[in-house]
Amino acid sequence: MKKIGAVVLFCLMLFMLPSLSHANAGHQMYLNGISLAPSTEGQIIQNSTMIPIRVVVEELGFQVDWDKKTRTASIHNDKKSMMLAVDQKWATVDGKKVSLDMPPTLISDTTLVPLRFVGEQMGLVVNWENESKSVYLFTSDFGSEVTQPELPTTSPEPEQGGTTTPKDQDKNRNTNEDLNEADLENGMQVADELTEVQTVTFEDNRLVVGVSKDGLLPKSQRLSNPDRIVIDIPNAKFADQFFNSQIFGTNGQGELQVQGHAIVSKIRFSLFSNSPSTVRIVMDIKQSQSFSLYTTKDPNTIIVDLNGSTSDTGTSTGTGTAVNPPQSGKYVVVIDAGHGGSDPGTSSKNNRYEKDFNLAEALKVAELFRNDPDVEIILTRSDDTYVKRSDRVALAKQVQANLFISIHANSILNKSSITGTETYYTREDKSKAFAQVMHSHLIQGTKLPDRGVRQKSLEVTRETDMPAVLLEVGYLSNQSDEAALYTEDFQNRVAQSIKNGIRQYLGLQT
Repeated sequence: MKKIGAVVLFCLMLFMLPSLSHANAGHQMYLNGISLAPSTEGQIIQNSTMIPIRVVVEELGFQVDWDKKTRTASIHNDKKSMMLAVDQKWATVDGKKVSLDMPPTLISDTTLVPLRFVGEQMGLVVNWENESKSVYLFTSDFGSEVTQPELPTTSPEPEQGGTTTPKDQDKNRNTNEDLNEADLENGMQVADELTEVQTVTFEDNRLVVGVSKDGLLPKSQRLSNPDRIVIDIPNAKFADQFFNSQIFGTNGQGELQVQGHAIVSKIRFSLFSNSPSTVRIVMDIKQSQSFSLYTTKDPNTIIVDLNGSTSDTGTSTGTGTAVNPPQSGKYVVVIDAGHGGSDPGTSSKNNRYEKDFNLAEALKVAELFRNDPDVEIILTRSDDTYVKRSDRVALAKQVQANLFISIHANSILNKSSITGTETYYTREDKSKAFAQVMHSHLIQGTKLPDRGVRQKSLEVTRETDMPAVLLEVGYLSNQSDEAALYTEDFQNRVAQSIKNGIRQYLGLQT
């Protein structure tokens, strides 16, 4: 009870100061899913909620020592030691540097620090929901048997830190509808060890970022006024050796100078967000420039390759990769019936197995293309056998496939109301445009709710080197979807929609 009481005081203290940027009347706060009555005013500085450090920390059992000369606060108890300096965008936690989205500030002899940093260092999970300006706090002993409130998803403005989606921030959520069968196939873990950014170099017109592990899914975008290429590495942080070897400014940003380059003027990097921990790298460029983004193993790197032609349209190669027409013969498309044999995939309450639907659909697609003059279909399996995902990838590479499509049915535990069709891709530069085309046809075929095109790191879409998608046609965990998936009419419509999508993307008449 003492701990909860202290946390309640922690929550209420957020709203006891005059606002620097605007009044926060009406902001709502939740503790372990329970609404707390807000005070009349809060304090936000540059989109970061700030709290008075001394009162809050002492109420939670920390000791605070203030050095007026250096304007440094030393905060400690028997388990944790922190040092924060006013206007400095990093803190020291147990002897290690930690970047801050917003530096501590001193106002009227009161030291203010970001809510998120203080809360998380105190063992709280802190979520900010931008649309309703609400704060969600969860204590470390908040059990998984209580479902956290669903929060609307919002997107941060480019290059403005401190605003991330609650779904991204809450790594402890275990009842999220996004944890579906596609996630489980990839062995996704909600709370995973952070990737470390170890090196950042620029050579041969390529930005090369050395990282501690593979399987990353970096995101890229190109912005204008001024021109720049932005790379976000989610679930990542700077390695201690790299962080300590660099000079970071008061804004928490490090720089790599690029001398005499025709296109790149400099490269900037920072910890863009603490929750989820995201490293952002920005290439400042002198003109609009196309690029490709890919990853390598042994060594593990993320590469942004500028060895392409300039573009006046402002669109990068990240918007899609064209498939070159075959010199002779036909386009080669690999159709992968997911699972099979000893791997049944997911199943329905009526004991219908996903592997059976996947195979039936793949065979129907192959039959539709049997006499096609332009496209040759190659199946990863044509019967109820198990093929390793790595072998599916190897087959696609061996036959030099132009496109790769993996067919699946979805499922989600304890949420039978979820219904609809999804399309997944991994590599934005090669597969996003393909995924969008396929999905637009697929939802016409399924006539199920449109659950959108999603980016996710799945082995068969990540390790293939041609445009590749994974189709989640419907949900076996939904009774209505299940009934439709195993009918001839539904399967025929879906097969035709897949054929139409393939031919459209290849620029052929449908």
